[in-house]
Amino acid sequence: MATYLNLVNELLRRLNEVEISEEDFGSTKNVQSLAKDSINSSIREILQEAQEWPFTLVTYEQTLAVGTKTYDFPADYSKADWESFYLKNTNTTDPGVLRPLSYEQYLSTRRVDDDTSGADGYTRPVNIYKTQQEKFGVTPVPDVAYVIEYKYWKFPADLVLSTDVCIIPDRFKHVIIDGAMMYLMHFRSNDQSAQLHKDKFKTGIKSMRRLVVDSKDSLLSTVMSKNTNVITKSFG
Repeated sequence: MATYLNLVNELLRRLNEVEISEEDFGSTKNVQSLAKDSINSSIREILQEAQEWPFTLVTYEQTLAVGTKTYDFPADYSKADWESFYLKNTNTTDPGVLRPLSYEQYLSTRRVDDDTSGADGYTRPVNIYKTQQEKFGVTPVPDVAYVIEYKYWKFPADLVLSTDVCIIPDRFKHVIIDGAMMYLMHFRSNDQSAQLHKDKFKTGIKSMRRLVVDSKDSLLSTVMSKNTNVITKSFG
């Protein structure tokens, strides 16, 4: 993966401008500072084009608290994979998948029990649900500190240090540079060049989506079931 310094210097080479050294990265001015801003703006726009970029998918563990129903997502949370919630074999001899419920299903089938059962009704959670406050809940209410593992798509923070690594794979580095050129030309009020690079940028993002988001891998069974029942007919 390319570092922030690598990306900025590649952009500066495209502009035929002086590159930045590692030592001077924190004290840039003028076009070098614009180049740094443009790289972050380009990355930000790419990441906002889709929530399910595979390179933003992370695995997270949440330790439940006894008697607590709802939990916050991490600060960089963008979207959860609701089919991935799994109760690990920590503090339980019965690990397994937690099945998702809609919030409406939770209200109609589980909330009354959770609110009225008291501590005697706390037990191993079976389902998870998304609240209206962008949190997730578990039901039944946990009786011990179970550990849940789940996956979510994150929205990374901007690159800051020269050694910060870009989350977007190197094979799409040209898309980042095209987007950065678009932003930098806007900063320079060169609308014609900005439009040219915008077209290339948008085309590059569409190709990224087609390659890593829209084309889902799938397995199709080609096994054909054979009817073993033999039908006999008597001719008289």
